[in-house]
Amino acid sequence: MLRRIAISNYLLIDSLELDLSKGLTIITGETGSGKSLVIGALGLAMGERADAAVARDNERRCVIELEVDTKGLHLDEWFQRNEVHPERYTLLRRQLDPGGRSRAFVNDTPVRLDQLRELGERLVHVHSQHHTLLLNDGRFQLGLVDHIAGQQEAVTQYGALYTAWRAQHQELRTLQAEEARAQGEVDFARFQLDELEQARLLPDEQGSMEQELARAENAEELIQALNTVEEAVTDENGLGPILARVKQVLAKPARLDATVGALLERLNSVHIEVKDIADEAARSVNGIAVDPTKAAQLRERLDLILRLQQKHRVGSNAELLVIQHALAEKVERVGSLADRIATLAKHVDTQGQEVLRMAKALSTGRAGAVKPLATKVESILHDLGMPHAVFRFEHRIAEAVVEHCGPHGLDTVRAVFSANKDRAPAPLDKVASGGELSRVMLALISLAADSQDLPTVVFDEIDTGVSGEVADRVGSLMARMAKERQVLAITHLPQIASKADTHLVVSKAEDGARVNTSIRAVLAEERVEALAQMLSGRKLTAAALENARVLLASRK
Repeated sequence: MLRRIAISNYLLIDSLELDLSKGLTIITGETGSGKSLVIGALGLAMGERADAAVARDNERRCVIELEVDTKGLHLDEWFQRNEVHPERYTLLRRQLDPGGRSRAFVNDTPVRLDQLRELGERLVHVHSQHHTLLLNDGRFQLGLVDHIAGQQEAVTQYGALYTAWRAQHQELRTLQAEEARAQGEVDFARFQLDELEQARLLPDEQGSMEQELARAENAEELIQALNTVEEAVTDENGLGPILARVKQVLAKPARLDATVGALLERLNSVHIEVKDIADEAARSVNGIAVDPTKAAQLRERLDLILRLQQKHRVGSNAELLVIQHALAEKVERVGSLADRIATLAKHVDTQGQEVLRMAKALSTGRAGAVKPLATKVESILHDLGMPHAVFRFEHRIAEAVVEHCGPHGLDTVRAVFSANKDRAPAPLDKVASGGELSRVMLALISLAADSQDLPTVVFDEIDTGVSGEVADRVGSLMARMAKERQVLAITHLPQIASKADTHLVVSKAEDGARVNTSIRAVLAEERVEALAQMLSGRKLTAAALENARVLLASRK
């Protein structure tokens, strides 16, 4: 339960510290006095987003601190998971610094807003007029059914699984579309790759092949030229015999003159070289074969290479091999994409079956909850001054296939209501007045509080549209709720205010140009006067005072 709320520099509140107690605490005050400021501050302390203009003085820090008794609330898991030291009297603090920076703390440990919000939702449940409007929202009605059926955790788990399944399902569709787009391209790429792979290209084969083809195509001319070389050396009138005769002529002079001897040595070298040339030419002739078939093969191979180079607009085999490697990677990527699609499709199918299983389990829980819940709501509505009220949930379950599963399962519910026995039940927004909606919501909240053991429930003028005896019954219901938990309620109705265990009055005072809101508890005669003012206005009358005393006496 809430023990204390401290507020500083927040809107009309300069500084306020308010102790809260068990039971039913009622907050009253004139219109515009700032009754809802406490609810707003409470929301900030529990992680709601802050408006930049909430600070009363922009030069000072706005601080809201909430002290909560967590005994019996089973919060150890939250403290451990968020690495916050647990304390029975836990402090939630929200700071809004000048300049717009927001900070949050739990027991002086900094936390993120989502962490603070998660903790706050487990401590305090606030219900205001806009929640009453939500009664016309089918998703909100379904949430109430789940709340009272005690399967909120299962709903959360289902929602997380459904979100993950939908994300993977979308990824699968994206991959399948990508594969379809790539399939036409990859078919052509695979054709080009096959063509290049079948060519069995080598990086440096073109140059040697061109040279070999040139020899094959000009073999006879090469043979003739080489034979001519050999004959020019070996013929009787060729270089060989001539050099031999010259060497003979110089043999004797060489012994007599060193210069002639040097010339003879050079001639010997030339003679040896010339003979070697003739021998090489003869050997080369033997290595040249006139083979038209080989030439045709070489020509065909070179034509293939040149055609591939022209097709891919490159000038060498090395560049063709780069293209071949890129095509192989492209084909492999599409192949791996198909593998990914197959694996993901299997996972999506498995996960989808789990989604369907959980959705069916939720449907079973809801089907078992809607009728008992409607019966209990009817009973409470009868107590709240609608003896002929009929309340039902129209519960529809879609066909149990995963394609029909939605974020909330297979179910839709619609609350139908009638306050009069001569009217058939119809959707709430068609037949219920504001006061009737408030009582329906109050009935549902009281049941939800009982089913979930909510520690603190806050009502922000949820009694709109009721008065007289009905207001008295609403107050009695709130008082019964407060026997099991802490209840705080803002009201403008004296019948409800009279049921309070603690009555807080909000007032607004002007000090020059500044306006300040304050809150204080009223006791004894002050409380009688506060109720009398709610009955008759600022001017207290004897009748109003007497009525106030009667209201307080009827509470006992």
